[in-house]
Amino acid sequence: MDEAFLAQLRCPLDPERQANLVREEQQIRCTGCHVHFPVKQGLPVLVPDEAELPVGMRELSQLPCQRRANRRKSLN
Repeated sequence: MDEAFLAQLRCPLDPERQANLVREEQQIRCTGCHVHFPVKQGLPVLVPDEAELPVGMRELSQLPCQRRANRRKSLN
């Protein structure tokens, strides 16, 4: 995967689309929430159902980016 292409991508789980993605072996990792996405046939699969959550988290709503988004919604 081309590094320039990877630099353009953002984590699809981050509602603000601020978190960058970095390559780690055969996966892509979000620098914000540390979710891992697989790379298949040289392309990242940025589908939430394909994501591997960080250790200790069982659902997407536990991710820091999701909690921030939910807090903002409740304040409005």
